[in-house]
Amino acid sequence: MRYIGSKARILGFISETINQTFGPLKGAVAADLFTGTCCVAEMFKAQGAQVITNDYLRFSYALQVAKVKLNAEPASRILYEEALAELNALEGIEGFFFEEYTLEGTAGAPYARNYFSSGNAKKIDAVCTCLARWRSRGDISSDMFHLLSASLVDTVTKVSNISGTYGAFLKIDDHRKFKPLELRPFTFADNGFENLAYCQDIMDLMEDVTGDLLYLDPPYNSRQYPPYYHILETAVLYDAPPIYGLTGRRPYKDQLSPFCIKEKALPALLDVVRRARFPHIYISYSMDGIMDYQELCKGLSSMGKVQSYFKPHRRFKSNNGGEGGGPVKEIIIYVQKR
Repeated sequence: MRYIGSKARILGFISETINQTFGPLKGAVAADLFTGTCCVAEMFKAQGAQVITNDYLRFSYALQVAKVKLNAEPASRILYEEALAELNALEGIEGFFFEEYTLEGTAGAPYARNYFSSGNAKKIDAVCTCLARWRSRGDISSDMFHLLSASLVDTVTKVSNISGTYGAFLKIDDHRKFKPLELRPFTFADNGFENLAYCQDIMDLMEDVTGDLLYLDPPYNSRQYPPYYHILETAVLYDAPPIYGLTGRRPYKDQLSPFCIKEKALPALLDVVRRARFPHIYISYSMDGIMDYQELCKGLSSMGKVQSYFKPHRRFKSNNGGEGGGPVKEIIIYVQKR
């Protein structure tokens, strides 16, 4: 999945920095509280840590459950493989996704939207409707619902007519649009621990979590995440939101992150670190982020010993398949709290 700010390509840098300063993660309690698509949290789990994840987007929570929280298939009246088979066998129906995100469904409407083929959109509607019915009847547990939702999110990203994010659709059809939508299973990795997953504003979570190591990957710029991934949110919530505009975005004004607002980002991050109940804190950032690097380090130095590590990295550009924009310098700031 192409994701703004993904650390998938610098996992080695993150792992090496942590191993040099903290040591092996096996048996440690490690938290990733801006987890996104979970690539760093998955790395923590693979290295033997007990993992805590969090993100305020619901589709991320579904991925957290599937990739990190669960060590095995969750208990449920309907088994995972059985559920996937039933969902994949469903006939499509004309619901919210068809009516709002296809050329056929929006024909004659103020905005013609071209995110999906009509067949795939109808299949998404059928899957979402079935999942909601199973959940309301108690046929699937909460973890199973989110596990199946994660399979849906994963396949939706593979059939979307977009260049990188859902901030816009392509005017010319990409071949992905016509791939048949098929939900595939996740493979479970058992680290032997009870892993925790949250879907909260990080500012509301800090008093509730504790451990050995905290990894923070706040946004680098002013792009708020909800409008760029609104369709994935709706795929999990399936709540027929009052969407608007050419791209059919969900309302998100109540989800504005202070970490994407220049005058609020620095005090917000310093507040998180100040309240964090972890002795070792690692912050991923960039030299071209909206926070001034020197001011950030100065603020952090009042809370403990600060060390910085640097690596060249290529900037994500959603309108260029995720590449381009020239190299930037990725930073990992290590804070050993007093």
